[in-house]
Amino acid sequence: MVSIVNIGILLTYALIAIGALIAISFGFLKLFSRSGNSKKTLIGISAFITVVILSFVLASDTVLPSYEKYEISSSSSKRVGMGLYTFYILTTIAIIGVIYSEFTKAFKK
Repeated sequence: MVSIVNIGILLTYALIAIGALIAISFGFLKLFSRSGNSKKTLIGISAFITVVILSFVLASDTVLPSYEKYEISSSSSKRVGMGLYTFYILTTIAIIGVIYSEFTKAFKK
């Protein structure tokens, strides 16, 4: 039975999907309209993908015996490890970038 709540939820999902598609298409339109900006964006995206791949390679897929009761598989353990390594690497890069920026400002004057 279709109720007004189900119709409202489906309409909400449809509007979210349409909004996401419009936002992504405008992003790609701006990306390819200026070649200088697109080069920097593609370098940033490729650096992020490199960090994610490196994190996936470094992550372990072992499941500790204490976590077996939660039915954690080795693949989900590997994905969680990848997420943690990605977080650690990106956080370290951000902190180093902030420190570098502050030191260059301080010694420039």
